[in-house]
Amino acid sequence: MGNRIGSACVRALELVIVVCLAVMAVLVFGNVVLRYAFDSGIAVSEELSRLLFVWLIFLGAILASVQRAHIGFDALVERLPLAGRKVLVLLTGGLMLWACGMFLVGGWKQTEINLGNSYPVLGISYGWLYGVAIVFGGGMTLAIANNIWQTLRGHGGQALTKDLGDRILEKMPEVVSSEKKGEPR
Repeated sequence: MGNRIGSACVRALELVIVVCLAVMAVLVFGNVVLRYAFDSGIAVSEELSRLLFVWLIFLGAILASVQRAHIGFDALVERLPLAGRKVLVLLTGGLMLWACGMFLVGGWKQTEINLGNSYPVLGISYGWLYGVAIVFGGGMTLAIANNIWQTLRGHGGQALTKDLGDRILEKMPEVVSSEKKGEPR
């Protein structure tokens, strides 16, 4: 059950990111065409694109953390025994949870401060801009807590330091065989 909920959350996150990117592309491209071809423009294009870009970046960071796709320097960690890896995962996880707490508290305060301020053209509250810190802090907390939990349960082993490229290569035969059978991934 938990795995299905996690997969649904990841899919929803991917969908929101795709929608943000698509809306940004349409707004910016449309605005460029309108400016050069018709000496006109979409008034909300710049502000909405900027807001969507901020959300896209922070939601993408959550997704990368869930998929363990962030860039890491693991030259030292690779040389440690499994127990040492687990200790470092717990240590870095604890530090990242502390940083997530700062995002949650700071994001909450900034959102409260800016609820009364609004975008000049969009007319919506700046709270939407600073609210992403709350979503980011909460999402990253869940992702990091899950990584720590998996480590404590003993799952992962060598995968604790495996980079994304190696994990993709491991999954390729599985993906190819499911595509040949016509099964969804």
